[in-house]
Amino acid sequence: MKKQIMILGLMLIFLCSCGSQGKEPSDKDAAISLQAPSTEAGEKDISQVTVTEYPLPEEVAALEKLDLMDMGLYADKEQSMYNSDLLNFGYLTTDEEGNVYFFDEAQQAIFMCGPEGENKELLYEGIGGSLHVSNGYLYFVLYSVEGDFAAFCSDSIVRIDVNTKEAEVLYENPHGEILIIQDILYSSDYGLISMKLEEPDGEFTRLSEIGCVYLNTDGRYLLYNESSLVNKRGYLLAWDIETGTNYFVESKIAFPLLTGSWFSYLDFSTSTRHVLDLETGTDIDLGYSIQHAVGDGNKLYWANQTTGSFQIMLWDGEEVQEFLTVEGKEGVYGDVFLYLTEDYLYWMFESEIFKEADWGYYHFLDGKTGRLN
Repeated sequence: MKKQIMILGLMLIFLCSCGSQGKEPSDKDAAISLQAPSTEAGEKDISQVTVTEYPLPEEVAALEKLDLMDMGLYADKEQSMYNSDLLNFGYLTTDEEGNVYFFDEAQQAIFMCGPEGENKELLYEGIGGSLHVSNGYLYFVLYSVEGDFAAFCSDSIVRIDVNTKEAEVLYENPHGEILIIQDILYSSDYGLISMKLEEPDGEFTRLSEIGCVYLNTDGRYLLYNESSLVNKRGYLLAWDIETGTNYFVESKIAFPLLTGSWFSYLDFSTSTRHVLDLETGTDIDLGYSIQHAVGDGNKLYWANQTTGSFQIMLWDGEEVQEFLTVEGKEGVYGDVFLYLTEDYLYWMFESEIFKEADWGYYHFLDGKTGRLN
């Protein structure tokens, strides 16, 4: 399976790129995580955070402006971890009993197992991402491989009864990922759409015509990037669930992650990931050009990739530390996606040979590591 199918698989326009500082990001940079020269985090005043440098697209300019610091955003630990998994394309999720659901690239199937891979059983044969569990059902976006370039195309939104293994299609040809808040499923289909899970045979309701990607939430707002210019402009928007209103928030901010009182994002003006403290207004530049991170509200983790291995880095609110080194295959470079639970940190390392993805885990209680697949 080619490398494009895991990242380009969520539609080509979903790719954001992380270029070098002082230049427009390129598609080539999108799949690369570069270590900055220093691991020291830099602090700056919120007034220095990114500003708009381009005329806003007409549909974005028509929206009311909302200040990020005035939104009262906060995500508890459970919501923070859920948001983190969303940002990493949702190839793994868990339920309240601690069962793990993950997509195995080598077998092109979705499996259910215990937290360390025990009692693994096949749930669905197919390529799935954006996995979510709610009320005994596993929801995911099914992808199909089409054409000579083996690029993913969204096929449908599917749900599986975890007990009976019965599957049903809820929606054909969605545009991208899904997100669940209480009994409402949200998705992007050239705009934001929603469906009540109590009425799965009903029609999706179209909420907005503005394309959206990289959904995060605090339960009140849906934070997302406008999709058509996400790789150049990073327009951050917010959908107010209570009022049904779309807002423009900021430019040059991409890959948003709301965890606790932190709003973490990739800043296109510095090409590095930042952490904005929504209580104090302090903005920290972590010094790493990485797209995907995970957090529980107190700590932030991300993968710093090198050939043959990768380091999982940790930000504890004060400094950047190396948390764990994962040894890989000699001379092999790949992409790393992280997933966080109460007791475990999971990772999927997709190697550049494009034929397999290794799932690993770290147990916070005893430091044990192992393989999930």
